[in-house]
Amino acid sequence: MTSVGAVPRVRSSLLVGAGVVVGGLLAWQARRLWLATTMEDDHAAYWRRRGRSPGDVVLVALGDSLAQGLGALHPERSWAGRLADAIEARDGVRVRVVNLGVVGATVADVRAHQLPAMPAPGPRTLVALAVGTNDAAQDVPADDFRRDLAAVCAALPAGALVADVPDLQRGVVQERGQQLAEVAREVVAAHPGLRPVALEAATHGIHVWEAGPDLAHPNGRGYRRYGRAFVEALSR
Repeated sequence: MTSVGAVPRVRSSLLVGAGVVVGGLLAWQARRLWLATTMEDDHAAYWRRRGRSPGDVVLVALGDSLAQGLGALHPERSWAGRLADAIEARDGVRVRVVNLGVVGATVADVRAHQLPAMPAPGPRTLVALAVGTNDAAQDVPADDFRRDLAAVCAALPAGALVADVPDLQRGVVQERGQQLAEVAREVVAAHPGLRPVALEAATHGIHVWEAGPDLAHPNGRGYRRYGRAFVEALSR
């Protein structure tokens, strides 16, 4: 028979245990957020170093923070890194990655700043582009997005991989992203020398455990979806 005094003690133990769990979760998320504050500089430094490394094939990555791999603890798990790994595994070559993606970049930024910085394409150069999430977040008009993306696509070499806009998951930003994704597919279809990458389909229904510490970018697991979409487009 349970004594009357035992009930408060059980309740107290449960409360203490719950407090420990909550405190642990808060500490875990605090560390994740701290890591997120250092990612931008750390990832950019990694890609600068990798851009100086030798390679048999040159992969030029254009776009925004998704090219940099923000959200993943290891920048090489970005879509650019995963695409490079797939090329190396498939062809038995070394890939030099020139990652020109910039955190916060829109398609207008790609047009104005990243295209002029591209190395001259050679026979063993592959260009890949993913942009549009910041355009959706900033409510860039669809006509402006179409104009700038069309200009970018016209400047890309044949065989370049061009993605539509990922599924942004929630609210009005998701609706804008869906609209821009449709525009992107139309623009790429008008340039038959380019290869479309179906990022919206690949990221539909992405799970919370695939999110990075800022909950706005994918983590390394989430970037698998992005990498697979680029590799599938390359295979086609």
